[in-house]
Amino acid sequence: MTKEVFTWKNELSEEAFELTQIPIMVKLLATVDDNGWPHLTFIAANKAKTQNQIVWGQFLHGKSKKFIQDRPKHGYLFMTIKMPFKMIQIKADFSHILKNGEDLDFWNSRDMRYSTTMNVWRAFYSNIYKNSPIQTVSLGKLLKGIIFTLLAKGATRNKNAEERLNTFGKQIFSGAMNPKFIAFLDPADNYPIIVPCFQALAADDTKLVFSPTLFKKHLEYIPKGSKIAVFGMTMDFNAQVIKGTFYGFKKYRGINLGEISIEQIYNSPPPLPGYIYPKLEVLPEITDFSMPE
Repeated sequence: MTKEVFTWKNELSEEAFELTQIPIMVKLLATVDDNGWPHLTFIAANKAKTQNQIVWGQFLHGKSKKFIQDRPKHGYLFMTIKMPFKMIQIKADFSHILKNGEDLDFWNSRDMRYSTTMNVWRAFYSNIYKNSPIQTVSLGKLLKGIIFTLLAKGATRNKNAEERLNTFGKQIFSGAMNPKFIAFLDPADNYPIIVPCFQALAADDTKLVFSPTLFKKHLEYIPKGSKIAVFGMTMDFNAQVIKGTFYGFKKYRGINLGEISIEQIYNSPPPLPGYIYPKLEVLPEITDFSMPE
């Protein structure tokens, strides 16, 4: 494991604060699930309220709302969608929830509505613990990582792999240009960190692989054997989260690839966010309560 990749700051700069105010951008929340694994959620109604506080709004009953209250340590990533892509990473602690106030009024105003059928009905507040400097996503390194991963991933493929990804999952994690992000727990303090990893691709239905060209130092900081989450989405906003074990880096066809097992799959979008792999066993309904003879 390498040293930390940058010096964390204790509050947002004015430029970083303003970056979070952009209405349309990538806004991800990383929480810790009931197994102690990272969990990733796209939160559109999300911004810094001050240079020391983040506020985001809820309009769906996803798992992250429970996770953040049960385990207050969490992380954010804000990334612009216009070139040059800029981003910041934040570590934070859950503070409180409000069911009314100016922040809900703001998100439910006509100009800020993200849904035509549902209002934001709760606001979650977090105190910033640390944040990264503003960083620029290198388009050259991103494309290089995608090309390297495409060239080498076939060497890792298991032709007899169990089918785990559904149709949407295959579209998301086979799409070379689909946005993807990795979350892991920082071994220094157990706060989740989110890192862009567009180059992550499904080698088969049991694993993802990626070349660590984009944000190399960040990705090499992930401890081997740790549990991680990968959020992926299409441009049509189909999204899923894959959770599994990071098995470190190994060379295939002369290219260094990181490998992540696919152990759980979480469906993010409505109407029903929840785990879709492994499938829950549904027992037959019991209708006969008589004692056997």
